[in-house]
Amino acid sequence: MFEDFGFHEFTGSSKLRLPYRLLVPGDLSSGEKYPLVVLFHGSGERGDDNEKQLVNGVERFARPESRAEHPCFVLVPQCPLHLDGQPIMWTGEREKMHLLELAPELAAPLQTALELLFMVQGKYPVDPDRVYVTGISMGGFATWEALIRLPQHFAAAIPVCGGGDVSFADQIKRIPVWAFHGAEDPVVPVKCSRLMIEMLNKAGGNPRYTEYPGVGHNSWDRAYAEPELLSWLFSQKKIVNKIE
Repeated sequence: MFEDFGFHEFTGSSKLRLPYRLLVPGDLSSGEKYPLVVLFHGSGERGDDNEKQLVNGVERFARPESRAEHPCFVLVPQCPLHLDGQPIMWTGEREKMHLLELAPELAAPLQTALELLFMVQGKYPVDPDRVYVTGISMGGFATWEALIRLPQHFAAAIPVCGGGDVSFADQIKRIPVWAFHGAEDPVVPVKCSRLMIEMLNKAGGNPRYTEYPGVGHNSWDRAYAEPELLSWLFSQKKIVNKIE
């Protein structure tokens, strides 16, 4: 199934080397543009083998039936395990979300991944109104952060067991979001998703939220198995998100 994902590598403005895999629609019809999904993996899939990042979540998009019904590009970058001898996360320290602190600078891994996203959009026939972002755990934080950093760019988001900076809820309230979390998550407290959803609702947004009772950190298996997930995601188109 994953043999259709090409092996690639990208170096951005920060000089960080980022391995990535890219699934291309089977039939790039002339003149047709396709949706793009960028998926941010969790902390356990960090490294430089350019393979581990396909372990969770990606399979739902790569199934033959999914590709037939929803042909799209699927971009899966791999975050490094170390940079200058220090552990690296997509968004720096923001994964320690119990702190809810604003990261003043965009961390190199996420910055590079977003630059990679722009490169792929410029190289391939991507529909700019149907660019989606999703992620798991560490990648769930990256999903929320990507919305905060580029609120005009994404048509919808699926953050799974992640969290974000609630002070930006008003800026991202119009972006369709379907968030997931396990109620008994011992790694990323469920309050991280609950608070984001609460603040989006207070800001006037209309997010979807699914919380799995009795489920721990691995809420992604159930999230990506949701029958309506792909039909919901690919029905979304970008709208202009004005800051009020």
